[in-house]
Amino acid sequence: MRPFEYIRPASVAEAVGVLNERDEDAFVLGGGSAAVVMLRLGVVRPELVVDLGGIEEMRGLRRNGGLHIGALASIRSLELDDGVRAAYPLLAEAASQVANVRVRNVATVGGAVAYGEPQTDTPTALTASGAVVRIAGVSGERSVPIDEFYVGPYETVLEQGEIVSGIDVPEPPPHTGGAHIKFTVGSPENKPVANASALVTVEPSSGKCTAARVVMGAAGPVPVVASAASALVGVEAPTERIKDVAAAAAEEADPIEDLRGPEWYKRRILRIVVERALKCALQRART
Repeated sequence: MRPFEYIRPASVAEAVGVLNERDEDAFVLGGGSAAVVMLRLGVVRPELVVDLGGIEEMRGLRRNGGLHIGALASIRSLELDDGVRAAYPLLAEAASQVANVRVRNVATVGGAVAYGEPQTDTPTALTASGAVVRIAGVSGERSVPIDEFYVGPYETVLEQGEIVSGIDVPEPPPHTGGAHIKFTVGSPENKPVANASALVTVEPSSGKCTAARVVMGAAGPVPVVASAASALVGVEAPTERIKDVAAAAAEEADPIEDLRGPEWYKRRILRIVVERALKCALQRART
């Protein structure tokens, strides 16, 4: 690891001020679950490391007609928070499937979002939940829907001097069920071959589906929002349509061939995880 300058700002304003001046030779450190490994292996060789860990205003979870997730909130806090588990069970379920407890205790939600890794569980679930990313810069704060935040693998709309300061998630409507399903090879701690998050809302008297959303991870350069899910809306017996919807969703994916498998294999796995996520979400919406 090459020597570098280290700064630990105490506020968002201080952090973005430093990054605005030295963005090209700076590296942002959040929880450090991925960043420290990258520094140690020499994947990145910055002149300056800006550690956001001292910014208290970016910590914690707050509910007020929705859920605000501070960028420094840990993945583990999403998994364990009683309010999140009650009102946003999809987020809690996805968080519980990230790597292992040690990683979840360290990794931050903001870091998972800003990193831009296309197969990560938390961004898939946040995209399905209609999250909005708060971005802080020297000119102030702006908000970007998370499905517009990613522009490619490990590439986001963040500009010079900007950081993710938090994430806002709207509260799901009543009678909504969610599920996150992932498939890995070997240990469950490994990166997923594919994952899918689904949210389904039903009308309790008729059982009719009134809203459905599916997002697939490891399905392309960014999380893929499956338009096929709209075929369930207005259907009184949506279970019968789920298999066809899952097959259509898998065709919308553009997975790459890598060490986890060829394209055809990943597409087949995507069909399976989408089908399971939709069936589970629908069942939860009805209970």
